[in-house]
Amino acid sequence: MSSDNEITPKWQDPSAADEVFDHVTTASMAGVPARLVLKYWKIGLVKPIGDTERYGIYFDQEAIYLIRQAELMRQELSVDMRAATVIVKLRQKVETLHEELRFWRR
Repeated sequence: MSSDNEITPKWQDPSAADEVFDHVTTASMAGVPARLVLKYWKIGLVKPIGDTERYGIYFDQEAIYLIRQAELMRQELSVDMRAATVIVKLRQKVETLHEELRFWRR
């Protein structure tokens, strides 16, 4: 069961893979101020799509998902942005390992 705070990551919704948004729209969709999107970029949670110097700063739906997950961790666990980033990245790694384990068990 998914909560209202979650969206489907792009790896679960292949049709969403081509959608990109500027950092202000990304922030709006993630429910955070635009400066937080840039901070999450700076600390390595999300990466912009394409050449930022040439085209500007654009993110995909996966970035929105990751930012929302990090903000959820910040609220639920009362941790700072860096700790939330580490938690989200570790959860991604665990999810990847679970997928790999399911593959090998088939």
